[in-house]
Amino acid sequence: MVAFACGGTSGGGGGTTNKGTIKIGSDFPVCTTGGQSTSNGVKFAVDQKNKAGGVEGYTIAYTSFDDCRQGAYNADAGVANVRQMLDDNAYMGMIGPYNSAVAKAEIPIASAKNFVMISPANTNPCLTKDLPTCSYHPGELRGSNPNNYWRVVTTDDYQGPAMADYMYKQMNVKNVGVLDDSTVFGVGIAGAFETEFKKLGGTVAKHSEYKKDQQGSDFKSILLSLKSAGAQAVYVGGTDDQNICIPRAQMKQIGWDAPFGGGDGIETTDCINQAAGNESGVLATSAGADATQVAGAKDTITKFRQAFTGANDFGGYTMQAYDAANIVMSAIGNAIKSNGGNMPTRKQVRDAMAKITSYDGVIGHYGFDQNGDTTLKIVSIYEVKAGLSASDVASSTGVCGKTVANACFVWKTQFDFAKTS
Repeated sequence: MVAFACGGTSGGGGGTTNKGTIKIGSDFPVCTTGGQSTSNGVKFAVDQKNKAGGVEGYTIAYTSFDDCRQGAYNADAGVANVRQMLDDNAYMGMIGPYNSAVAKAEIPIASAKNFVMISPANTNPCLTKDLPTCSYHPGELRGSNPNNYWRVVTTDDYQGPAMADYMYKQMNVKNVGVLDDSTVFGVGIAGAFETEFKKLGGTVAKHSEYKKDQQGSDFKSILLSLKSAGAQAVYVGGTDDQNICIPRAQMKQIGWDAPFGGGDGIETTDCINQAAGNESGVLATSAGADATQVAGAKDTITKFRQAFTGANDFGGYTMQAYDAANIVMSAIGNAIKSNGGNMPTRKQVRDAMAKITSYDGVIGHYGFDQNGDTTLKIVSIYEVKAGLSASDVASSTGVCGKTVANACFVWKTQFDFAKTS
């Protein structure tokens, strides 16, 4: 197994950062635009921290690990990355992973070593919640070890229902076809969508699934079966690196003009590219507040875009990653102080992280429960708009196509389940 490191050590550091170096890492599929833009958020937070003097006299060195293999996230690669961090005692924690299936594989390895993980993007509820619908359970991942895992986004048991509510109530879709990519994330979010859609009174015409290595890139027969079953729209549970957005392009090829929506796994540049020719109108949720709609995030986003000038450097979870990195560094700082200003142990950092029950980030005020879940339960709804002007692109989420550069995800509305529960 090979771990790929990119980004390297962040630069800078004030004059007071002379006690040594503490390392943090991340584990994302940086072969994808979503993974890379999330890594950018961590690097920006670390760069800012070092320019301000580091953490309690220590410089923070950041390495971005890539868990891609053959163009898609891979749990074995993620485990190899975690093991590489654990082999270096200077690593005190990590931001990530990006995908829930990778987290499922990494948590048992990291928890045994008191290694802090905080994800800006994992949404599968079974990582932290013991639900009857789960095929695995949090206790199985951690054993007798204390919790080492937190996340700053909400979960699919909110994200799936948000799109179900939106399609049923606001788009008047009463009959839907569901397609999932057979991954932990895809099956989970598709199931959450289906349960809520039926609860509202809707009908699931047909639920199909596929595996990327068996399906290839031709989804026409699946789409025709959904259409013939009476589906008025398609909901997909999955991610772009599993080709989940290719069906959107092929809907046009078979003459099917119908809504197409999914979770945060399709709120990506790569999804727009896969759907090219029929990208307009693609709907997606994101398991958090949209940073461009948060007044308190405006200054940070402006500074980020000055430092990262690429068209796709900013993504749907960039600011969540920024907040996650700052939370980890806050825990490290608290651990240093409790250790008399000296280099902390991983257990001390984990214990310090467990004591952070609230944090004010650029996205909003985070609370954390004993399972590591955030009390922020906001789900955002986005739609791809094509033919945007340069000014509209600049004011969009920043998640835009490459092959169709003027097509971007535009924020439409949000659901705050903390206020409705």
